[in-house]
Amino acid sequence: MSPQSQEERVSLLQELMRAFGHDVIRLIDHYLHDRHAAEDLSQDVFLKVYDHLDDFRNESSYKTWILAIAANAAKDYLRAAARRVTPMETIPEGAPLPAVESAVVERAQRDQLWRAVDALPGVYREAIWLFYGHELSIEEAARVAKASVGAMKTRLHRGRAMLREGLGGGLDYESR
Repeated sequence: MSPQSQEERVSLLQELMRAFGHDVIRLIDHYLHDRHAAEDLSQDVFLKVYDHLDDFRNESSYKTWILAIAANAAKDYLRAAARRVTPMETIPEGAPLPAVESAVVERAQRDQLWRAVDALPGVYREAIWLFYGHELSIEEAARVAKASVGAMKTRLHRGRAMLREGLGGGLDYESR
């Protein structure tokens, strides 16, 4: 169902931005490792979404469609010859620290896991991020990555195996 009037299009875009804006930024940041560039590029993604609302064919969910646009935009950005270099962000002074030790340990383990994911070869990293990081189904992740469902299952299996090997085998990724 594509919106007919300009008002309906704007309303739908606002709804999509609220629903998927953070997912788009996270996905792009996963590719670029640059939060500022991810935020800028996400604006371009939603402009493209707005321009192509009438082209949406309901073959997938809006989330899958938008994340596919975001993934393509990030890949195009990486392929571009001229990339801007941005200064490193600094941690704000006085940032509150978690009071409970277990929360700190859990956060450190989660950060270690995602750093390990970031170190995986591209197709495996992408599969893990789409499936676990963005909580897409295998079918949706395959559509975003422009891969078959079988290829996505293989990439997830191999990516998990690489993570288990790299992190000493103490983690269980099969639960989802």
